[in-house]
Amino acid sequence: MKQRLALLEETLHREVPLTRTMGVRVEEHDGRELLFLADFEPNINIHGTAFGGSLYSICAVVCWGMLHLKYEDEGLQAHSVLGDANISYRLPVRGEIKARCRLPEDGSYDAFIENLRAGKRSRIELTAEILTERGVAVRFIGSYSATTCT
Repeated sequence: MKQRLALLEETLHREVPLTRTMGVRVEEHDGRELLFLADFEPNINIHGTAFGGSLYSICAVVCWGMLHLKYEDEGLQAHSVLGDANISYRLPVRGEIKARCRLPEDGSYDAFIENLRAGKRSRIELTAEILTERGVAVRFIGSYSATTCT
């Protein structure tokens, strides 16, 4: 599993160079949840807290990373893009950035994969959270569209 996560991190740093600058690291994956960490120092704003744009970016890529790993699990060659997103900033982040994406438990993931297997464009909403000692600091909901590669 560590090698697989290292490959995902290499892919992110190559395909989305901003992730390298942000210090994004792929930390854990259990099949249903993916955890990324990012360095605090390159993501600080003028108030000494994590910059909102950095938090948005890490949320967007942790969800993309989840889909990337799930396509591998499912034996699918697919591409996904973020089409729309909503984010709410609840608490300041003052330290290492910890982002988590969990697969939805409402059956939408299975329908998403079935559509892809059928060769149809598919869409799924994924939620990412930035976690701190005080709780969930940021909640991001992104709508990802995907198609299989032909």
